[in-house]
Amino acid sequence: MILDKKILLFICYIFLGFFAFFLNYWTGSRGVFPIDTFVHFDSSLRILKQELPIRDFWINSGLFIDFIQAIFFKIFGINWKAYILHSSFFNLLITTFSFKIFTELEIKILPAFILALCVSVLSYPVSGTPFLDLHSAFFSLFALYFLLLFIKKGDYFYIFFSVVILGFAFLSKQVPASYFILFVTFFIFLNSYQNQNLKLLIVSFCSLIFFLATLYIYLKITNTGVQDFIFQFFIFPSEIGRNRHANYELNIKNIFLDFKFIYLFIIPIMLIILKKMMIKNFIKSKEFNYFLLIFFYTSALIYHQIYTKNQIFIFFLIPILCAFFLKLISNINIGINYKKHLTYFAIVICIFITLKYHLRFNEQRKFHELSNVKINNAVEVNFKKDFFRGLNWITPNFSNPKDELKIIEEFYLLIKNDKSRKIVITDYSFFSGLLNEKLHSPSRTFDSISYPKLGSKLYLKYKDFFRNNITKNKIESIYIFYSALEIKDEFLEHLVFNYLPEKCYKLQNINKIIKKIELKKCEYLAN
Repeated sequence: MILDKKILLFICYIFLGFFAFFLNYWTGSRGVFPIDTFVHFDSSLRILKQELPIRDFWINSGLFIDFIQAIFFKIFGINWKAYILHSSFFNLLITTFSFKIFTELEIKILPAFILALCVSVLSYPVSGTPFLDLHSAFFSLFALYFLLLFIKKGDYFYIFFSVVILGFAFLSKQVPASYFILFVTFFIFLNSYQNQNLKLLIVSFCSLIFFLATLYIYLKITNTGVQDFIFQFFIFPSEIGRNRHANYELNIKNIFLDFKFIYLFIIPIMLIILKKMMIKNFIKSKEFNYFLLIFFYTSALIYHQIYTKNQIFIFFLIPILCAFFLKLISNINIGINYKKHLTYFAIVICIFITLKYHLRFNEQRKFHELSNVKINNAVEVNFKKDFFRGLNWITPNFSNPKDELKIIEEFYLLIKNDKSRKIVITDYSFFSGLLNEKLHSPSRTFDSISYPKLGSKLYLKYKDFFRNNITKNKIESIYIFYSALEIKDEFLEHLVFNYLPEKCYKLQNINKIIKKIELKKCEYLAN
């Protein structure tokens, strides 16, 4: 019996959704890289405790992700499962939306299904947990998909929605979203000019005004300073970006070899498009507009990856480009048999590439620096079991995960028994969740680019922010905990002492990985 097409599509959506969700759930729970894995954990919980990003703690991106995660915590409780549900649900959306677009491009159901499966393997599971770059890239992908639907169907609702989603992408992380925003702006003006379509400009502008007005209302309602938003979301990140570009050396590896399998599809696509451009009015066709947007999106992500220090995560582009390649060859005159052979060849290549990167990123967990770790040695966390349930703990820092967990538990008990009003600075950003209390960290994270340091143009701005955080919360002590390294004086200066006069604190060396700074009464910290 041949299934009705609608029933078959429904079955495909259900299977893809379950597969994408549980694949990410499984992958994301296999080992952690603390500073990246938990980057949005405590900051999202702080929102539920009426502490807001920008206003109450320093960030340089990721605003929107924290609010989404806060919703998951509100619904499912403060625990690891609620954290991993967020990224798993996102993987479900990416996969099913990709399948929708592939079928809208008139790709047959079976190839579309296989390519969507490949997307599910190569998209969010590379991280497994909520991550800034990925949310920015995938919100941008959703905007791309709505733009493709606009080209196909002409419904201006898709344009309006795509602009708003690009705003969400930017609020997740400024790049790669801003690169794609520039490309989309060019596309809208070009398309409007070519088709003498003023309505396209008007709808896009109205959508932009709606997004900016909503953002402004949020800032006003929450008493978050517009100037603070500009400092933390524009000025400071641009300072980081300039430093990265100035110190980065381009070479064949980071331009070509790292993305060779993406080029494997984009190059033949470009050759087909170049040949078709000889056809009159082709550049006004839907097919060319599809190409332009997909090429812009691909270029934005490649450019971002070239200049970022994160692991490469954009291999999900391969099945998307493969789908568009299949769309292109379906409309060229090369004979039915050649088309079939090319289709089979492209899909087989895509499957093999997917398996290759599944092994590297999902099995070996390369994105979170776990390639050289024996994942099978991961263990369940043996304290606060309800909080950590489902997580198999192992990190790149300890060959024996039990040793690390013992150190973490000891620190947890130490600060649990300290009833003073305290700040905790650590790369394990989950202690606020463990204790279910406010720990008042002045910055969401404390890596090399999280907050302005000595020499930054915003150093004095952050110094005031640091001081005000102490005074308004009546902080009595600051704990610093980094289990993977010995905390030296130079590191303490970067974290705290550059922002506090010496007469305002007393340092207590609990051990080489735990320091306690007791704050003293001084004029600088007077209200």
